[in-house]
Amino acid sequence: MATRASAKTASERQGLRLGDVLASLAVIGVVVAPRGLDVEVGQPVIHDPLTPPHIETGAIVLGVGVDETSAEAEELLTRAGAAHAAALVLKLHGADLQPLRDAAHRTGLAVLALPVEMTWSQAHSLVRTAVEQRPSSDDEQDASNIPLGDLFALANAVAAMVGGAVTIEDRQSRVLAYSTAEGHTIDEPRRETILGRRVPPEWLRRLEDSGVFRRLWAGEVVRYEGEPGQDLQPRVAVAVRAGDSILGSIWVAEGDTPLLPDADEALREAARIAALHLIRHRASTSLERTTRGDLLRAILERSSAVDAAAYGLGVRPDESFAVLAFELVSSDEIEGALHRERVLDLVALYGEAFRQRTAIAQIGRTIYVLLPGPVPDRLVALARDIVARAKESLGVRLRAGIGSVVRNLRDVPRARTEADQVLRALASEPSPVEVCDYETAHERIVLTELRDFVSERPHLRSGAVAELQVHDGEHGTDYVDTLKAFLDAFGDIPRAAKAANVHANTFRYRLRRLVEISGINLHDPEERLLAELDLHLRRPE
Repeated sequence: MATRASAKTASERQGLRLGDVLASLAVIGVVVAPRGLDVEVGQPVIHDPLTPPHIETGAIVLGVGVDETSAEAEELLTRAGAAHAAALVLKLHGADLQPLRDAAHRTGLAVLALPVEMTWSQAHSLVRTAVEQRPSSDDEQDASNIPLGDLFALANAVAAMVGGAVTIEDRQSRVLAYSTAEGHTIDEPRRETILGRRVPPEWLRRLEDSGVFRRLWAGEVVRYEGEPGQDLQPRVAVAVRAGDSILGSIWVAEGDTPLLPDADEALREAARIAALHLIRHRASTSLERTTRGDLLRAILERSSAVDAAAYGLGVRPDESFAVLAFELVSSDEIEGALHRERVLDLVALYGEAFRQRTAIAQIGRTIYVLLPGPVPDRLVALARDIVARAKESLGVRLRAGIGSVVRNLRDVPRARTEADQVLRALASEPSPVEVCDYETAHERIVLTELRDFVSERPHLRSGAVAELQVHDGEHGTDYVDTLKAFLDAFGDIPRAAKAANVHANTFRYRLRRLVEISGINLHDPEERLLAELDLHLRRPE
């Protein structure tokens, strides 16, 4: 296959026509074509009303944000027609199109309809790929020659290798690219998948129920045929792997012509090649996530101007924000470091699904998620889902702390501090609790900070409790627990004895002995207060 380094583009070598491009872009329709489709095309151009771009001859103009009924649409048609562009692409919303058709006939410019579900960035990528990557008759369809990361070109090459329409999907069945070669029929599931940029939920359920994913992730080349009456062409799929990690999958839809005889082997080979492309794609995709993470880190560490950071994150500085903090429950730092990158991806996936403007950052051992405009009750549920999925799919334990919802981006560092306090409080107790918010964990947080305070000031501790601890350690008694049971029961002997699981008389005897040993005056409220506080500040075992 010719590379981008070729002296001429595919359109220059072949005289690529508008009809050729539309044949490979089945999701873009024709509203009107005054000069027909036998019009030479060039590169796609994005219309920017603030800085109108230069329109080349044959350009396919993408009318981003242009209402088909507006004067702007007619002006753009006039300008593009005068520049001898090939077509104007618009999103249509059900309005009367006759004025638009009349304007198109006056200017001689074709008008194309982009589905409203498709993003403009996706449309630009598709059109550019259709123009640049359509191979000439002397080009070799070899997937190994595709520049790394060019997934649409890879999909076209795989389609030629196997003989069917191709989609390349990630591990979560989101569409990363699909083939645009001519002659491939398109069924409704493929159309919905392309427009929605992911496999529709009802088809995912069918694939799950049929055991397709289980076989796919096990390494099989899987063939799937729908039930009679379903508008579904037969599919063949293979997983894309990098070692033990599953990066995604390649799906091929069989058309009117059966797939090539060696399709299974060709698909396995394509999967091996695709692994490098998906790794490169993930790296480029993570660039934006990294940029947003750097902005969040600057906010959390108070090293960035709030307004500038808000602009970079695409949020309003005066809306609501919450911070979730996650850390691995592991004492092995090496093991934690190995797992943290996979946990970061998992947290990012859930966070971005919850809020599109989410930002993720790792600082030290902790992964932070900034969520704009959250609903507090859903935050706990979100954190629990992430913790459960990490345990289930990654085999790692997480704990999660949630800070209070703040009303300004400037207050996000306070929410981060609260989330850190929750994590520390959870870590300081032998508790099965893995997820907690600041309000619920407040008492634990206070005790944790008081514990830190008195640990550096031994003179603040109760001498009586210290005496009992020494005695228990040397003689195997349990006078510290007896004192705690007495204080917790507010001096109610029967209740305290029941908590200690001993007879009341036995409990009274132990109480007398601990008074003799420690010298504590249980009738003095200040001594009782100091002793009880000291007991609660002891490090949990």
